[in-house]
Amino acid sequence: MRPILKHLRDQKKQRDVLNAVAFGLIAGLDGLGTSVAFAALIFTGTLSSGFSMGVSAMLLSCVILAGYIAWRSRYPASLAQVQETSIAILAAAVTSAASTMTDAGSEEKIATAFAILAVSTIGTGMLFYLSGRFRFGVLVRFLPYPVIAGFLAGSGWLLLDGAWMMMTNQSSYAAIVHSLGNANVLAIVLPSLIFAGFMACALRLTSNPRVAPLIMILSIALFYAMLWSNDLPIHMARQLRWLPSLSEQQAGFSLPSPVNLWSKADWWAVLGVLPMLVSVPLISIAGLLLNTSGLEVAARGDINANAELKTTGHANILIGCLGGAPGFTGLGMTLLAGKLGVHGRLAGAATAVILALTLPFATQIAAGVPLFVAAGLMIMLGAELVYDWAFAARKTLPPMDWAAVLAIVFSMMAFGFMTGIAVGLVFSTVTFVYNYARLPVIRLAASGHDRRSSTDRSNTANSVLDQHGHLIHIIELQGYLFFGTVEQVVRAVKKRFSNAPKPKYLLLDFRNVSGIDSAAIAGFVNIFSVLSAEKVEVILSPISADVQSVLQRINDITDSATLEAATDLDHALEEAEDRLLACHCGAEYSVDIADQLLATLGPHPRVPDLVAVMERIELEAGTCLIKAGELASDIFVLATGRVKVEITLPGGGRLRLRSMAAGAVLGEVAFYLGGKRTADVIVETRASLFRLTGETLMRLEAEDPTLAVLAHRLFASTLAERLTLANRMVQLANA
Repeated sequence: MRPILKHLRDQKKQRDVLNAVAFGLIAGLDGLGTSVAFAALIFTGTLSSGFSMGVSAMLLSCVILAGYIAWRSRYPASLAQVQETSIAILAAAVTSAASTMTDAGSEEKIATAFAILAVSTIGTGMLFYLSGRFRFGVLVRFLPYPVIAGFLAGSGWLLLDGAWMMMTNQSSYAAIVHSLGNANVLAIVLPSLIFAGFMACALRLTSNPRVAPLIMILSIALFYAMLWSNDLPIHMARQLRWLPSLSEQQAGFSLPSPVNLWSKADWWAVLGVLPMLVSVPLISIAGLLLNTSGLEVAARGDINANAELKTTGHANILIGCLGGAPGFTGLGMTLLAGKLGVHGRLAGAATAVILALTLPFATQIAAGVPLFVAAGLMIMLGAELVYDWAFAARKTLPPMDWAAVLAIVFSMMAFGFMTGIAVGLVFSTVTFVYNYARLPVIRLAASGHDRRSSTDRSNTANSVLDQHGHLIHIIELQGYLFFGTVEQVVRAVKKRFSNAPKPKYLLLDFRNVSGIDSAAIAGFVNIFSVLSAEKVEVILSPISADVQSVLQRINDITDSATLEAATDLDHALEEAEDRLLACHCGAEYSVDIADQLLATLGPHPRVPDLVAVMERIELEAGTCLIKAGELASDIFVLATGRVKVEITLPGGGRLRLRSMAAGAVLGEVAFYLGGKRTADVIVETRASLFRLTGETLMRLEAEDPTLAVLAHRLFASTLAERLTLANRMVQLANA
């Protein structure tokens, strides 16, 4: 049995190796083709003599990316590649830098081009590594999706623009159009367009991974068959620009000398295109995170994005030191490896080995690839990016977001890449401000009729608050208050105070406000100036740094006696209720205990008897009436004064739960539940209370049931009143 199992394992290993080699050939051919195309895109025109070194640098970049990521990635089947989006931006940057070097020779321009590649790749690697090291990778997801889509679509346009410059050997749009009348140019343009169209159609119609390499091989074979059938020598094809022109000195594998790169590069030209290069790391990190998310979905598991960022950062820093181009894990090729049955690290390892085998012959291979293949590949890749991110995105993006994508692309087309970046950044800022300004900063708006403080009051006081509570207006704020959001508060206040009857008290709660800027403070100054003229009292809560800044700004402008601050919203609401009651009930609205009970129970001849069976207690401020943990053996009715209900927090601090004024009933819940007290009750101001003990109530139930029922009615009425207020708060919160 063991020999059979060993034979099966050996067969499986052989299949895995064969599958890996087959995949490596496909991925290697794809990497070779794109490396030639990328090098041709960057090293064109006056930089064409650097084409061979460009191909070598691109191929070496692919080897390092594929090998290092396969070795270190947390997702073993990852295959990293040089990405076309960054190449499009780099090509535009190199062209822009070269155009400023009018007096420089080709050697200086080539050194500057590699310096641009090195700076952007090292910068990309550093951003990758630092983002993974400090777990900042998630921040890129704050970039608006339309801006990312616009940059990607714009990168597609840059690829198309570079392809046309490659085919026509012209840089301006007018010169490109004029050159189309040249038969030699058309001999390059038409095959390139046919190749790009055929490749795009084939890839749309089938997902077979062998299609793209097969089309490239057949196209190259057809090209050489055409040369042979027309008896056209290779050197003539190079003169017609159908094949790259390379000298014998450019043969083999060659990289720029680090000494020549640092000494001969025009660093002022590099500095001039630095704003363009900033977008390369941003687009790359967005692409890597998007691809990682796609792999998580395909693998049905989590991938440590921060670890992937650090690993990819290492590879890019190494590549940058060699003058290569940036890259990261490609979604398409990685998924393709799984479809071909290649699992684990064999996919990247096989690709790296096969590409490494082509390095000594990189220039000769590149010299044999027709220009229409490289240009057609760029046209296909660019058109795919433009279609996917500028046109197909219309189906999934809202009209405004889609318009932003088009604006970025058209800005790049008409005014250049830097203008497109500026438009994208401006749109990001405007979009953020617009969307954030639309977020509601008013968490809750209510009147004193519906929103009450935690103070328990007599039936008389509650009736007054029910009748006149609309004279108190409460606004609870949230989020960050700035010039874009404070207008919501201004409109809400003006709308409420334009309707009669106008409130006498405005309560603004800043507890859920994360910050406030000077423009928002100016908006509140405007509100308070208007309300002060109408004698409206404003209470701010809580006493925080934001509230203090508002108060300071107001006090610097005017000495407003109608503006003050409270510890929290509950204290502010309690203060407004006290003032409203004092206004409508007189300075002392606490009446005789019998009158309070009559107001709660209604006319009843036994009310004086109920008062008589209760014990009167006089307590000074600071006295502890009820202590948490005690058995609940009696109920209290507060005749005059005020008490507060508190609990002790784990840290030793004290938290006020409720406040109770004259007419309130205390301790009835724990009494009826037959449990222990859950909070302390402390006398705030000198108070008179009436206590009904449990023994007394039991005696009344046995000897005087009528009076006992009257006592139960009093306590039930208190509980019902609290439940009514609680229901109002629930309805208000869900409104």
